[in-house]
Amino acid sequence: ENEMPVMLDESVKQLVSQRLTDMKEPVNIKVFSTKDHCLLCNEMLELVEEVGKLSEKITVTNCDCKEDDPEAKKYNIEHHPSLVIEGDEDYGIRFFGVPAGKEFTTLIESIMLVSSRDPVLAPEIKENLATLKKEVNLKVFVTLQCPYCPAMVIRAHKLALASDKITAEMIEASQFQELSQKFDIFGVPNTIINDGKGSVEGL
Repeated sequence: ENEMPVMLDESVKQLVSQRLTDMKEPVNIKVFSTKDHCLLCNEMLELVEEVGKLSEKITVTNCDCKEDDPEAKKYNIEHHPSLVIEGDEDYGIRFFGVPAGKEFTTLIESIMLVSSRDPVLAPEIKENLATLKKEVNLKVFVTLQCPYCPAMVIRAHKLALASDKITAEMIEASQFQELSQKFDIFGVPNTIINDGKGSVEGL
């Protein structure tokens, strides 16, 4: 099933610290967990705290709170464990479920993305995004073994950083089976737009 290698071994830590030396601006990672009824909350917190130790530019905070908590409401957190990566503000970048396995790279790259404050998109994409009139939510369903999922999550997170109207969530399908069933997720990556008004399968 899902292997959850939470404690990072030394070689991984070295690679990650090296990658994080390129961080520009500070990043705050907010973990949302609940003591009860949350299978992988401790794993999430441990993983993020381990990563947080690898750079002085990363702050980690934990909200041990349920969905009705003002803090959880402010960030629209309805599932645990989850995390928000923010900079000077909240850009709408979320992870639901532990980003282990292949998604560990996504976690690091999303930290780098937020730290850069620049999504690096083609000018025509930026122009397109500027015409958005309504809020758009992207739910990228992934599994931890899927080779094409990380790139899709990063794309969604770039769009969230680029536009105030977009929020983008990685959702680990096996950790949130009810959600996967609700949106008929069979293959991943599968990106659900505004709760099923549209979807994009694959990368």
